[in-house]
Formats: sequence, structure tokens, C-alpha cells
Amino acid sequence: MTLEQARAIIASPFFSAFLEPAADRCACITAWLSAQNIPYRTVTLQNKTHIVITYRQSAYDSRFKMKTLIAHYDRAAGCPGANDNSAACVQLLLFAKTLLHKRDAHNIRIIFTDGEEAGAESIKNQGAYRLGQGLRALSMQRDDIFVFDMCGSGGTLILSESGIYGRDKRKTAALIALHRRCRIYADAACRGRWLSLPTAYSDNAGLISAGLTAQVITVLPRKEAELLMRYMPCSEMLQHCIITNAHIPVTSPLAAVIPQTWQRMHSPQDSRETLTPQAFVLIDKMLRYLAVVKESLN
Repeated sequence: MTLEQARAIIASPFFSAFLEPAADRCACITAWLSAQNIPYRTVTLQNKTHIVITYRQSAYDSRFKMKTLIAHYDRAAGCPGANDNSAACVQLLLFAKTLLHKRDAHNIRIIFTDGEEAGAESIKNQGAYRLGQGLRALSMQRDDIFVFDMCGSGGTLILSESGIYGRDKRKTAALIALHRRCRIYADAACRGRWLSLPTAYSDNAGLISAGLTAQVITVLPRKEAELLMRYMPCSEMLQHCIITNAHIPVTSPLAAVIPQTWQRMHSPQDSRETLTPQAFVLIDKMLRYLAVVKESLN
């Protein structure tokens, strides 16, 4: 993907329609998939409708791990949701079209989830928690799961460290192993343009609570990411504010540390004007690398 192509995507009629306050975002996604002849099915769990894309049998090689790519399509009330999480949804939709024409096995499924924002009340209210329970029941706990959230602004890929530690030894070991593999992938796909940092929880919170292994991938402007990196390892207060996406008063010293990109989350300022084509190019590189990397099940 070129910067020109990325600019065209951000300015496209589909993106505009997806951002409309009254948009039926599930219908927008399924209509687009149908128009592109991309195979999908919808799964409704506790009034949350998830959209699952799987490809023909030849796209999957049972010798290697499955890679499940996830983006939530719901948004906070009264918020345009351009970066949280429309950008990642559009990025995965376009990648789904790319995979449709890929001849080699890629072992990728894509899921658009509903109810991520409900996790602010309780992890078990999050749509991904129920989805994770369903995936686990289908013996998908060995999948490598990558959650794409807030991927539309900046030029630095961020691999989240949140949710990895403070769990039982087996779960922590699995999360650490996935994070380490993801660092290798990021270095191959986006060398010199990625960092590992704590971030707010996303669908990974519900998925991990359901017994699955998930890694959040997001994007930040370089200056914002480097400023936050200077405060690592961070204080408990800063860590709490980041992970819970707590509202930070402008008078708080933390307001100068926590990325402005994150402070726009769940606000009217999360608009299309804040998106940057560099973020779309970066995510495209990472997605294309994930399509070719193969991890043995053994």
C-alpha cells in the first residue's frame, strides 16, 4: 500500500458511511463483504453479533498454527470512532480482500467483534469474552490471536504489554511467547518503526479471561510513543490510567505523558481528521507479514 492509496481509503465514501452517527456498522461490513464475494458468517452471542471470515479449505494448512485477526466494530456512544475502531475495521476488510486472491495457505481467519466497549463495565460483559468462550469450546485455544485497535493515527507500531503478567504460570508463559513472536514479526515487517508498551485493554481482556492467548496491536505517533517510553517502567498510577483508559484532567501531570491519541478515545475528537496514511501503510505491512509467517504446532 502506498501513502496515496492510504489517503484515498481514508477519504473514501465507504469510510464516510461507516463513520455516520446512525450507521448500522454490522450491516456496512456484511454488505461490503458480500459485494466483494468474501465468505463470512455472523455469530450472535448474548445479543452481540460477530462477523467471522474464513476462506476455502486450501487456505489452511493443519501443520501450522491458525492466526485469528480481530477488530471490534462497535464504538462509544456519541463518538465518531474514526480511530477507535473504524480504521482497524477498514484495514482488515481490505486485507480480507487481499487474502481472497492469495493462492498459498495463510491460516488466517478474521473476526469483527461487537461489544468491546461494554468491557468498561465488566470483562464478562465484553462481547469478546463470550466469543472467546465459544472459540475455546471449538478447540481454538491454540490459535495465535492478534487484536487490532486504534490503528489509524501515527507511524509507530505498538505491541501491547498489557494483560500479560499477573496470571497463572501457564497462561503468562503463553502470552509471553506470543508477545515475543510478535516482536519478531514486527521487526521483520516494520523494522525501526515499532515499540513495546503498555496500552489500554481491548478485546484481549475478554479473550484472555476466556482462556485464549491474544496480543493487541495498535499505532501511535512516534513522538507520543517515545515520550511514554521515557517513563517506563511506569508508576502504578500511570499504569492504571493507561490500562483502564481513565479520564485524565488537563491539570494532571499525567496528561502530558499519556499519548494525546489515547486521550481522544471515546470523545468527539476521535474524528477522521486525526487519521494518518502512514498508519494504514504500517498496518498493511504487518498484516501482509502475518499472512506468510508460519508457526509449527509442535
